[in-house]
Amino acid sequence: MKKILLTILCFIFLTQVAGYSEVVHISLDEAVSLAIDKNLDIKSKRKKAEELKQDIKIANALKNPQFQSNFLVGRVTRGNSSQFGLALPVEVAKRGIRKKVAQINLQIAENEIRASEHELKIRVMRAYFNILYMKSVVKILQEREKMFCSIKSIADNHEQYELHTSIDILQNDMKYKKQLVLLNQAKANLLGAQFALNDVMNIEGSKVMYDTIEASLFSKDLAILNINIPQYQVIEDTAMQYSYALSIAEQNIEKRSAEVTQAKRKRIPDVTVAGGYAYQTAHQTRGAALPGAFVGAGFDIPILYSYTPDVKKAKIVLNRAEIDKASFENHLKFALKEDYNDFKYAKENIEHYKVILQESMEVLDNYKKRYEKGQVMLLNLLQVETAHQENVREYINAVQVFYDAYLNLMQNVGHDILLEEEM
Repeated sequence: MKKILLTILCFIFLTQVAGYSEVVHISLDEAVSLAIDKNLDIKSKRKKAEELKQDIKIANALKNPQFQSNFLVGRVTRGNSSQFGLALPVEVAKRGIRKKVAQINLQIAENEIRASEHELKIRVMRAYFNILYMKSVVKILQEREKMFCSIKSIADNHEQYELHTSIDILQNDMKYKKQLVLLNQAKANLLGAQFALNDVMNIEGSKVMYDTIEASLFSKDLAILNINIPQYQVIEDTAMQYSYALSIAEQNIEKRSAEVTQAKRKRIPDVTVAGGYAYQTAHQTRGAALPGAFVGAGFDIPILYSYTPDVKKAKIVLNRAEIDKASFENHLKFALKEDYNDFKYAKENIEHYKVILQESMEVLDNYKKRYEKGQVMLLNLLQVETAHQENVREYINAVQVFYDAYLNLMQNVGHDILLEEEM
């Protein structure tokens, strides 16, 4: 009991030193929700969408009119008029396509934000699991410490047995002290995992240390061990239809296609329309002043540069975007198959390890009882105990492989649809 209280006090002290005022235990769903709502990196990326909304307005802007004037002086004024008025540049068939490109850029950014949110969910889930893993390691080592204390107590009462030797006591004492070292290392690693979760969540000004609500991977009804995903074809179809990465690739193709049109429309001459007031003074006419008006027009003629390289480059970029999308789809299908198989076999291994752990515990309990009766040597008990702890560690490692395969699969599916069904 004293050791448990000491561990709790040590943890509270370390969290306060690190700038946290309290520890709050939350579920995985709550951790994901908090991160999506308050993560600073995601907030920054959402600002990009706001920037691109302004780019649409910029792309849709009309050209400003120009004020023009010419006032004649000297002998040239005879028979010529002075003028002042406005000239309005008019883009022909360019503003609409430019606005469309800006709109597609916004759609791509919005999909990238959703993809980042999906990626953040997976990172939070991975960090959350790592805490449970390290808590499980601490629990294993604490159980071993209790075991060695129990063995020492039994050994102290074994003086009447010939099987008991001073070497046995020394071996057990060495293992016990080494266990304390390993336990301290595991506690430090656990704190590191807890800090990592809070770092991934990245909440501004938070004075709270968020921790898992579950005690370890050995907790009953652990949700992460009850994951059932659909058949492979459902997963592949979902990825092909809803993947953020594929959606972005398709939007890039749409954008590149619009840029081809944009490059071609550069060949269309722009027009400048002008008009204003013209006049001659009485001095110029040597009589009455003559008022009037003028109109004018101008065209950009693409003769010296016909924009052919621009069009060719835009087509090449479009073709490359199409190839990249096809290549990504091929790689994605292989990655999904690999992740699905890893998940399937890892899930089967967990069921095997559950049986192994139950049998291993029965063997350990049997040997401990026999050692209490002086029927086996301490060395035999320690060997059985070591084998049992290896089985326990292999079990949590199998759970880690299982959960990593699940997260890799969800990451490659690249969409919330399956993830939301499981959470």
